Amino acid sequence: MPTMQPSALTDQLWGTRAHTQGAQYQKPRKIPLRIEPKTYFANERTFLAWLGMATTLGTVSTAIAGFAVEDEDVKHSGGISTGTVELITLTLLPVSIAMIAYALFTFYWRSEFIRRKQVGFFDDKVGPITLAIIVMISLTLIMLAAVKDLIVSRSSPP
Repeated sequence: MPTMQPSALTDQLWGTRAHTQGAQYQKPRKIPLRIEPKTYFANERTFLAWLGMATTLGTVSTAIAGFAVEDEDVKHSGGISTGTVELITLTLLPVSIAMIAYALFTFYWRSEFIRRKQVGFFDDKVGPITLAIIVMISLTLIMLAAVKDLIVSRSSPP
């Protein structure tokens, strides 16, 4: 079965043997790489941590949407509008789903690395930073919408 050569971008992102500085000077291994059982458990533990955080984010988003029932007879002063609640739900649920997809992809990718006893780095330099930026942008949008609701509710007469 022919092996596929990784692309230059893949080499730079994940540091395979072709890209790792000084790797071309290393002699090939004569003894197979030994993978300890704790390596598999560490991969699974990391996956479950990402999955737990994504589930928490999705649950909070869904709970906010579920508890925000608008009653037209009661006027709330200082509360957030239905539009902001919808923004929270429609922003955080896709972020939660993206986190679950990322966790699954990374778990599978690392499992294949471990199973094939492939020499390289197991760290991901792009995924966590990208997800952190997405979460930061989402929370900033939600905060701006809530501040706008607060300003509008205070400026309108009771």
